[in-house]
Amino acid sequence: MAQYENGLPLHVKKHHGQTFLGGLGHVFHCNHYNAYLQMAVLLSEGIAGCDPKRLLADAVVPLVTHLERSGYSQQDLMDEFAYCGFGKLRKMRDEKWMTPYSHYGQAALMQGEGSLSCYFTAGYLSGMNHCRMEEVRCKQQRAPLDIFEPRGELAEGENPFRFTPHYTEAPSRFDFPGCQQFSTLVDEQAIMEAVSGLPLYGKGGLNDTGLIDAFGVVLTNHYADYYNLITYETYHQMVASGVSKEDVRNIFVQGGHICAFNTFGGIMSSPEWYQLVVPSCRSDTDWIHGMVAVINCLGWGIWRVEEVREGERLVIRIYNSYEGTGYRRLYPPIEEKEISFLNIGAVQGLAHLLWKIDIKQRPELTQEYYANVFEDPGNSFHATQTHAIAAGDNYDRIVVSR
Repeated sequence: MAQYENGLPLHVKKHHGQTFLGGLGHVFHCNHYNAYLQMAVLLSEGIAGCDPKRLLADAVVPLVTHLERSGYSQQDLMDEFAYCGFGKLRKMRDEKWMTPYSHYGQAALMQGEGSLSCYFTAGYLSGMNHCRMEEVRCKQQRAPLDIFEPRGELAEGENPFRFTPHYTEAPSRFDFPGCQQFSTLVDEQAIMEAVSGLPLYGKGGLNDTGLIDAFGVVLTNHYADYYNLITYETYHQMVASGVSKEDVRNIFVQGGHICAFNTFGGIMSSPEWYQLVVPSCRSDTDWIHGMVAVINCLGWGIWRVEEVREGERLVIRIYNSYEGTGYRRLYPPIEEKEISFLNIGAVQGLAHLLWKIDIKQRPELTQEYYANVFEDPGNSFHATQTHAIAAGDNYDRIVVSR
C-alpha cells in the first residue's frame, strides 16, 4: 500500500504533542544540532564498549524495517528521505547509491572537513537494501556527491524499541497546580495554526534538493527514536566505562543549548516571528509564551510555562517529551531525573536568548557570537531537571535560574 503520493505523505498523525509518520515519531531539529549530536556520539570512539560509527548507522535500520513492514515501498522510503529534509537518494549502477543533495553531507560538522559524515544515510540505505551500505565519498571531502557502496551482509539484531511508552493528557495552558497566573495577549492556538501551515518539508522532484531551508537554518523532520537511541546508548556505555555521569550529561545538554541558539534564535529573528508574534508581545514573558507556542509545533511534546520571573527564573513543564517517552521505549524507568538532555539545554538556551544576549536586539547569530558571548560563563543561568518521564513522572520539568 502506497504511503506517499507525489512526494507527500498520505497520512500524518498528531497526538499528545508529537507527530507520527508511518507510526514513528518525528521531531524538527536543525543542522547545527544534528552536527553537534553526531560529534558528541563520536566522542565515545575508543571507549570500551562503544562503537559510535556503527551505532550512528545501525540505529536507523530497525526504523526502516518497521516502515517496510508497514507497507512502505522503496519509492516511499526515498520520498520520505526527501520529505524529512535529509536530501535526495539516487541509485547508481553496481548497486551503488548517491545523494546529490544531502543534509548530513552539507552540514557544517564540527569534526571538521575531510571526515566521512553521512552515517545516518548509510544506515538508511542499509535498511532499504538489506545489506550493509557504507559511505566511500563525501561532500565533506570536497567530493561533488556522497557515494555509498554495499559492503556485506546486514546482521538483523534485536529491535531495541521493545517497551510501550506512556502518554499523559496535558493540562490546558494555564490550568495546572503550581502554574503562575499569567496575563498575555499571545494567542497560542493562532500561532500553532500558522506555523503548522508553513511548508516545512523537503521536495524530491527533479529540480528539488530534498532539504528544508527555514529560519536561517537547515531543518530535518527527524526520527525521534534515532535521536534517543544514539544519545542514550552512548550515555549508558560511557558511564558504564567509568566516565562521570555529569561529564557525559553536560556533553549532550550542550546540544540543546546549541539548538536553542540557532533554531529558537533563528525563529525569534525571522520576519514571520515579527509579523505573527511580536505584535502581541509587551514583555519578555510574552516572548516566552510565543516561542513555546512555536515549540509545540515541532513534535517535541507539549510545553507549558509554569513560572517566569523575568531576568531571574524560568520553569517549563514538558508533557510527552520525545526524550522522556522515547527513553521509555528503550529502557525501564530509572531513578535519575536529569536525563532529558535536549530539554535541559533548550530551556536554558531560551533564558539566555532573552536575558543574556537580548534576542529582541536581533544580534547576528554567528558561531563566533555563540562561542564568545552566548556560551561565555558570565551572566549565565543554571538549568536542572526536577521531574522526568524516564523516571516515571507524568512530565519533564526544567528549572532555569541565576
